[in-house]
Amino acid sequence: MKPDQERFEELWPDFLEGELDEDGMDELRHLLAEDETLLKLATDTFQEHRLLGVLAASENSSEAFIRETVDRLPQATEGFVGGVMDRLIPFPSASRQKRNGGIGVSQLALRYGGWAVAALLMALLFFWQPFYQSGSLRESRVKFTSLAKASFFGELTPPIASKTELNRNYSLVSGSVELTFPSGAETIIEGPAIFRIVSNDRLALDVGQCSVHAPKGAEGFRVDTPSSKVIDRGTRFHVSVSELSETEVQVVEGAADIYPAIADGSREQLIKGDARRIGSGGAVPTKFSNDAYRMGLPDRIVSYEATTDETNRAVELSAVTIQRGGSEKRYEARHLIPVELVTFNASNDPGPYSHLIGGLELPERRASLLEDLALNTGVINPGGSIEPLTGEFDPATTPGFCVRFRQPVRNGPGPDVVLFEIQNASYPPEGDAFHVSPLAWGDGNRRTHTILRYDLMLTSSEILPVAGFHHFVTKDERISSLAELESAEGSTSKPILSFDALATGVDLSDLGFAEGETVTELFFQDALDDRNLFDPVLIAGLPE
Repeated sequence: MKPDQERFEELWPDFLEGELDEDGMDELRHLLAEDETLLKLATDTFQEHRLLGVLAASENSSEAFIRETVDRLPQATEGFVGGVMDRLIPFPSASRQKRNGGIGVSQLALRYGGWAVAALLMALLFFWQPFYQSGSLRESRVKFTSLAKASFFGELTPPIASKTELNRNYSLVSGSVELTFPSGAETIIEGPAIFRIVSNDRLALDVGQCSVHAPKGAEGFRVDTPSSKVIDRGTRFHVSVSELSETEVQVVEGAADIYPAIADGSREQLIKGDARRIGSGGAVPTKFSNDAYRMGLPDRIVSYEATTDETNRAVELSAVTIQRGGSEKRYEARHLIPVELVTFNASNDPGPYSHLIGGLELPERRASLLEDLALNTGVINPGGSIEPLTGEFDPATTPGFCVRFRQPVRNGPGPDVVLFEIQNASYPPEGDAFHVSPLAWGDGNRRTHTILRYDLMLTSSEILPVAGFHHFVTKDERISSLAELESAEGSTSKPILSFDALATGVDLSDLGFAEGETVTELFFQDALDDRNLFDPVLIAGLPE
């Protein structure tokens, strides 16, 4: 056996158990940087060790180890960051796991298989370079102003208006976040990205995209990248950092100074319409395009409120805040447009046949479980189709369900319909995908729209745990009509795990409706993208 491999086999077990000191870390980093065979061996054994769920003495220490590692991620090296970020899946936080029935990190690793392992390979990043961070973390005055479908590696999304921590690496897996700096500068960062707040007027972006607006008074705001620094002179500009650490700067308004990282200290001022690509050889002109610049986050459901029971779990929706046309508006639940369930077909449900959730006793009219404002009642596990609907449907043969709004819903800017579903930590954190289709197909412009990621996901800080409920399971009987759903015999049981209420908006424009057109009926199907069917508990239209 080679001496390097012998030394690796001495150091690596200590690393896996969290017992390796700084000198050992430096030595191990050097070994892996010099020998690709050892790097592959490290990757393979890390995967095996992780899948066995023995990465440390307990789940808590495992989670702490992961978080510490993520917080010490280095500058992106070659394509490694991008390759890993493309395959990431976020882990719910320890508190969310406890709330949802104590699902441990090792269980999640086993459940998500290779996805979890790919995410954890980010831990190997710090072997290529010295650690980026030094000293303890402290709170900055920079705030998370807003978030849109954001997922962070290893943690829940930060609450809206919460302050960032200085010199902490934030790993944004997907979605986008808006930050506001004390000077008034605003940035929108799009995932996948790794960024940190260096000071109250300085952002470091290691990989990803960032749109900056620095109004009057915020001049001097600075964005650092691996290959440059960009200093605002009163402007709007866009910065993109590739996984090869190349930086591209596009000035949309005003002016900005760029300083390549090369040692000659050269400065170039860019004005509106200028664009530069900056790499190891310095800055070179590139084609200008302002398409990538983001003026704001997309329209979406921002948050919701609910009444609670004695355990502080959500019972009934009381309000929902939605961004429409770039502006946020709070809607009281009593003003939302309710629905009537008019068809239901789950004939391709593989079973067990559970389609109703509510109290211990079912209501006289079971369809009403989807028609109220409760977040712990619903008509769940409808049928679905991989192929979305493209025209008229037959309720007797087409899996899915149809709802009719109590009054027409008018297509306005942004979301026009809200949908809530329940989810626990054993299911996809982004929510169960579904198709939504018009029933009036019009002149051919109408189409089915598929929702793959909810506005508020399991990783969102804004979701609420729902109060307890009972499942109603029919006796070995597939349900192929609403009449069968109303009359089927079965039994009830109470789930052991806790559930949260996820939420997403449906924009009627995505279904081909013109601005101002109205809708009275919509058809929903599970997208059959996995073994999990979606579980709607509330659907409602927005008032004019």
